[in-house]
Amino acid sequence: MKNTYKLLRTLHRKDIKQLMEWSVQFSRDEFIPRYKPTIYLYPDRQKETFRELSNLLRFVGTSENLVKIQEESILKSMYQGIRIPESDDDYKCLYIHEEGYSYIHSYRWKDKENFDRCYYRFGLNDTTKQNMNFIHPELTEFCDVLKNGKAYNRLFGNWIQENQGNIREIYLSFPSKPKLKWMLDSLQSILKDEVYKQLLQFKDLPIKNIGFDSVMEKNPKVTLYFSILLSDYFPTNHTQLVQLTHDYNLNMR
Repeated sequence: MKNTYKLLRTLHRKDIKQLMEWSVQFSRDEFIPRYKPTIYLYPDRQKETFRELSNLLRFVGTSENLVKIQEESILKSMYQGIRIPESDDDYKCLYIHEEGYSYIHSYRWKDKENFDRCYYRFGLNDTTKQNMNFIHPELTEFCDVLKNGKAYNRLFGNWIQENQGNIREIYLSFPSKPKLKWMLDSLQSILKDEVYKQLLQFKDLPIKNIGFDSVMEKNPKVTLYFSILLSDYFPTNHTQLVQLTHDYNLNMR
């Protein structure tokens, strides 16, 4: 178990825009906390934070070929991000969104020798119905009840995660960030009580993306993504990150 937050903190800057993201997963009868924080970095004038990211990539054990890809994208990037999970059994991830592209490059790795590449492609609402056909059949009931939720009309497009020509996950995008409660009100009748109770602790938090595993996954899950703007305070662990998200939401009311 590594000190994930200490590593990510080396990228923290108070004077420029930075986002931190975390997530949880669930199915009808299972709730899964995820300890995989991601920090998204937006460029300062000298692109210095992106260069610091290069240093961190090398420090955590990343293929030099992947570090080179990141360095060559520095001048073209609208933002870059890195996920460092607390468990060594999980993949580290690098995200790069370059100017002029409607998709995000993403790279995953566990060791210094190898990495996988995938893409996150964005589509407007007119592509959502088509892309929902890729959602795993065990999760279609969740989609159906969500459409009746009071905040579903705030949907603005969708992302698909594509790896080696296969769609792995579909994300419904809510950039206006409605509170999770609207979703829980819709899902309560189809979730086991314990799962619902676990999710209820996040009911007042704004949610941006809802991910659905595709037909490629054997044990499909729904993933909820939460994010906050970082400021003076940087969390030192997952518990603090969740609390910071609650506090940030209270301050925005």
